[in-house]
Amino acid sequence: MYRIIFYMFKKYLIGFLLAITVLLSINLLLIFISELRNIGAHDYTFTVLLNYILLLIPQNILDIFPYALLIGCMISFGSMAFHSEFVAINSHGVGIKKIISIIIIQTFVISFILTVISNLIAPRYSNEAQTIKNISLNKAISDKNLWFRSADYIVNVNKIITDKKLEDIIIYNLDNGSLLSIISAENGTYENKWTFENVLIHDLSLNKISVKESFTRQSEDFVPFEILKSQFNKKRYISIQDLYRNIEYHNDAGIPFENHKVIFWKKVLLPISCCIIIFVGLPFMFTKMRSTNQSQRVIIGVLFGITYFVLTSIITNLGLILGISALPSVLLSMIFFAFIGYYLFNVLVKKDIPI
Repeated sequence: MYRIIFYMFKKYLIGFLLAITVLLSINLLLIFISELRNIGAHDYTFTVLLNYILLLIPQNILDIFPYALLIGCMISFGSMAFHSEFVAINSHGVGIKKIISIIIIQTFVISFILTVISNLIAPRYSNEAQTIKNISLNKAISDKNLWFRSADYIVNVNKIITDKKLEDIIIYNLDNGSLLSIISAENGTYENKWTFENVLIHDLSLNKISVKESFTRQSEDFVPFEILKSQFNKKRYISIQDLYRNIEYHNDAGIPFENHKVIFWKKVLLPISCCIIIFVGLPFMFTKMRSTNQSQRVIIGVLFGITYFVLTSIITNLGLILGISALPSVLLSMIFFAFIGYYLFNVLVKKDIPI
């Protein structure tokens, strides 16, 4: 039995590695072509472009590995089905139901490992890639002004390069609701604390204006970093840990944050989602051998699996519109497709093949 499991796992890994190599190459090529237009703009050079692409590799792996698992699974086990290897395995007392269970468990193991590793690596490098690009192009990640108010100050940021680099900043310091002073700075960078450069301080109580080359301020006395990270970073670039901290912060502040909760739960439940798309695609491999050709079955299975990601987004967003909270909305779409997989298993496999 262990030999069978190991053999299937080896076949699975070969198909997965082949699929993810092809998908990753295509994805990076498309990014490369789309970024060529920026070469020569400001400080954006060919070296910056290469660094940008290399830093995006972990995030691209995180984005495409569910599709690579599906395609690799269908190719590897489809080949085994075509060469009657499952018939030979059945002769050793391992039925189709047990084979599918083994494949689902192997899918969960691979996807869980990739999710954990990618989540630890991808957000850091993808945000660094975005920072390099924005700084090289002198481009803001948002064309909107940022306003933030606390009891003691109001902050206005006119240009957000990254969540750690801001430009054209004005801080209005308050004292019991009265305007005490105005601090303006050309730019600010964050590294454990905010450092502002080319600072102009207008003290209204003394009617005095002073100029400083630099000025520091703690994060808690400026715009909370959770807000900058959650509002101006791409949601898929935020790690599970940061998403959780952002959600906790917004919950404490009483600010609705359902969109980020959806992303959080999708990331946490990604290994289970991978198992579901494989479960939906697998029944097409175990139909009657002569009912349709092998390539058609693989393509149909892949298309059914990919449809999962499209429809789950629709179902999740529909749930939010109807007032259903994030976790039930995500689980609703997963349960829906689990039932579809069970139905396909009964219709395409169970009625024709002994399990």
